[in-house]
Amino acid sequence: MRALVKTKIEPGNIIFTEIPTPEPAAGQVRIKIKRSGICQTDNVYINEGGFALKPPVVLGHEIAGVIDAIGEGVTGFEIGDRVITQTTFHVCGTCRFCKRGDLNHCPERKGIGSAANGGFAEYVVNRAASVMHLPDDLTFDQGACIEPMACGVHALTERTVVNAGSVVVILGPGPIGLFAAQTAKAQGAYVIVGGTTSDKPRLDIALSLGIDRIVDVLTDDVQQIVKDATEGYGADVVVEATGNVSAVKLALDIVARRGTFIPMGIFNNDISIDFHQIKKKELTVEGSHAQIPTSWEKAMRLVQLGKINTDAIVSHVFPLSQWEEAFKTVKDRKGLKVLLDPEN
Repeated sequence: MRALVKTKIEPGNIIFTEIPTPEPAAGQVRIKIKRSGICQTDNVYINEGGFALKPPVVLGHEIAGVIDAIGEGVTGFEIGDRVITQTTFHVCGTCRFCKRGDLNHCPERKGIGSAANGGFAEYVVNRAASVMHLPDDLTFDQGACIEPMACGVHALTERTVVNAGSVVVILGPGPIGLFAAQTAKAQGAYVIVGGTTSDKPRLDIALSLGIDRIVDVLTDDVQQIVKDATEGYGADVVVEATGNVSAVKLALDIVARRGTFIPMGIFNNDISIDFHQIKKKELTVEGSHAQIPTSWEKAMRLVQLGKINTDAIVSHVFPLSQWEEAFKTVKDRKGLKVLLDPEN
């Protein structure tokens, strides 16, 4: 099959090549991929490396498709079923984290697209326990968006509680930020999304999704805008979804005393923060890493209920063979959520 393979951990070292089509082992299924989304993590893997990356490996972890082979002992699935797959390829199943469903913290966890072959290919194999039926009323495009959506759901429904009337600020209008913003809005929050001047098209999309206010962090007085929306107190919850140090600083400035700060952005290196802000404001810092199985279930239900819109966020679908143009579209910020179609 055709696949996009990261051959070495060093920057670059990515090839589009033919590799053997995988066969499902016991407890696994094989998915013929219909759509696979490009994540910022994939860009980081290509250009920087990453702690979870175990090359050589097929990248890609946002997957929707159809089951076309079933391993021994698998029940609940049939060939032809429309499915999506969670990113977990292997966990120990016995540690404290596995026992309570926090699979993202299992010490033995391996994920597809990083430590096991992923979705930038024609087929992918994963454990059946990670595979979920895609409802008939959802498209493959929507299915491929469930993974980044589940990250926002995990952050804003499982790592913290957003109440009706809470003021939530999302810094970063990329797919992760816009899905997180819609998750907060679905819970009744007043939501502000911030980005830079070059993010204007993305901020306009945020408004079209029903977000209450957008701000340009380079030209607007963000602190004053947040104060005006909160009787001077600051935001109840601030999510950093950029991976930018300046966004972390701004988040700590605008969050309310005894508010919640949620870092979601990816930092491969150490950064400096004003730790005194956390102490002085008595902040709750809720790290949010990836997602857990319940996040996926909630995300899919929110789409079915019409609470989260993916159509406005999916900007391009490229054939897998045009992967270079697809990644360039992401790098040049000419697209929002860019998907690959491995059948073309």
